[in-house]
Amino acid sequence: MTSLPLALPLSKAAFDHPPTALGHRRLVLKRRIWSGGMLAFGAAWSYMGVVTPPSDMASLIIASVLFYPLTLGVTLLALRRTRRNAAILKTYPWRAFPCEYPHRSLESPKVIRIRFTDDHAPILRFTPFSVNLKEKQNPRPDMIWFAGDIRYGGVVSPVGGHFPVRVVPDARREAVPDGTPEEDELAERADLVRGGKVRTT
Repeated sequence: MTSLPLALPLSKAAFDHPPTALGHRRLVLKRRIWSGGMLAFGAAWSYMGVVTPPSDMASLIIASVLFYPLTLGVTLLALRRTRRNAAILKTYPWRAFPCEYPHRSLESPKVIRIRFTDDHAPILRFTPFSVNLKEKQNPRPDMIWFAGDIRYGGVVSPVGGHFPVRVVPDARREAVPDGTPEEDELAERADLVRGGKVRTT
């Protein structure tokens, strides 16, 4: 297993850190494969609809109407959202903060609490899918690398920057600190905010 650099990179943008760029490319490839697989599955499903006798098509129709469009839509949306991840990583540097993973269910953690300052430790939600960063070659589960705006979320990774994941403010919004005009401009450039509205995907 390749050892990861634990010190924060000196690059001005997180994307300039080689393990981060590689991790992002892996994410894009994984979601392209999933999207291609779903499209191929849809084609096969359509073929089955042609060759299946009408008397046996009820289950095919129900599954097609109820499940396939939603699953395909989520998969394609997840692929499209990797562009926002890249924009964030190309705008902000990595910074390290203490963190913890509150459990809201027996499933993998859906949220992370990051202590940005003594007065601001918001809960952020992983999107579009839940992920357990503790298991992603994580040498410091009590620390997280963060690229983004502490008011609006961004991208996080285990220490090393090798597994970038999008996080957004949790629905249970807390008070956020005020930002400077420069910080607001960066957030718009990174597509964290659009027209004053926080992006939640």
